[in-house]
Amino acid sequence: MPNLADHLFRQARERPDKIALIYEGETWTFARLADAVRRVAAGLAAAGVGSGTRVGLMTTARPDFIITQQAIFALGATLTPLNIFYKRADLAHVITSCDLEVLIMDRDFVENLPDAADCGELRGVLVFGLPTGAGRLASADGLGQTGAAIDRPVDLPETAIGMMLNTSATTGKAKGVMLSLANLRANYDRTPEWLGLNSESVILCALPLYNTFGLNQGINALMVTGGTMVLLPRFDADRCLDAITAHGCTFLPMVPTMLQRIVDHPEAETRNLSSVSRILTGAAPVPAALLERIYRVMGRDTDVMTAYGLTEASAIVTLEHITLRADGRIERPKSIGQVLPGMEVRILTDDGRPTAAGEVGEICIRGPNIMQGYYRQPEETALAIRDGWLHSGDLGYFDADGHGYIVDRKKDVIIRGGQN
Repeated sequence: MPNLADHLFRQARERPDKIALIYEGETWTFARLADAVRRVAAGLAAAGVGSGTRVGLMTTARPDFIITQQAIFALGATLTPLNIFYKRADLAHVITSCDLEVLIMDRDFVENLPDAADCGELRGVLVFGLPTGAGRLASADGLGQTGAAIDRPVDLPETAIGMMLNTSATTGKAKGVMLSLANLRANYDRTPEWLGLNSESVILCALPLYNTFGLNQGINALMVTGGTMVLLPRFDADRCLDAITAHGCTFLPMVPTMLQRIVDHPEAETRNLSSVSRILTGAAPVPAALLERIYRVMGRDTDVMTAYGLTEASAIVTLEHITLRADGRIERPKSIGQVLPGMEVRILTDDGRPTAAGEVGEICIRGPNIMQGYYRQPEETALAIRDGWLHSGDLGYFDADGHGYIVDRKKDVIIRGGQN
């Protein structure tokens, strides 16, 4: 029976002394990470977290996030990572719409914590950076210091909900997307293979850890492959250049604006960035000029990929390897790529008819990666998943060679920082 923390504990057995994580000059081996997770899991269990407990996690990008996440997984609880930019009303909505029972957060975000009357079933708030408890708040700093430790992750059925991520989809109001262990094994766990990552990969993660990009291409890729991740607390072009040269980073998961700032940095062409062999980007098309700059700075053999996906489909659905033609133009500009193994994609008209190649319709997806539904929103779920097909709300088409393109949205939402 599986558990989402199994990957970490497997790596700790097979390569205990391998450096897993580098953060602010400190290194964590897989054995050290697993030990910390065992101890924090025991602390969380003592605080009432167990199998099926719905736990919100609202912290900055740092080792505490990863250790707490893996500890939540190990106990069989359901994790909901929370956007650190949520204001009080946003946080109140997510707490109540996802029926969160325990919230773990940084002290800096406590000012946005709603009043108890607006927190539904929330029964515990654990705060990093809070020396002692105060009122309904308890300190999270001592979670791993009780002297207790769990032996191993609990066994769970494939149908257990491992993560409940929030998405605004087409409504503008956050909904809890229920992803089962089976969903995540079918998509998250296969992503490193699709991207060509392995135990020698060194991932530079300058992404927030509360959305699926950082969760999948950052943390989960690290755990599945047994590679190394260099984690930055936030994106900064200077620090990214330093990290690449100091640690020989091989894989950069980044949105195009981040890549643009790195390759446009005054020192980019004088630094040795040749270790970078793979880049995954998304959320916006990659201009030919940016791709040419990447080749100039990092080498012509750098594999630049772009992907299309959505939270309701666990993560990525299609993948494109971006290349330049001899005339300097991008081959298949704006393509979202071809459908990844294990999934089906159809372009359907409003009346449900499959379209021909080149004909625009709604992008619909079917496969083991499709969510279990929106939490406690059966009507919204029924609108999104019809006859087994997830209706994305994106309008697009596939060409005769199987490469997809997005042309519009059926309903518009604002996308800021990769979040709907």
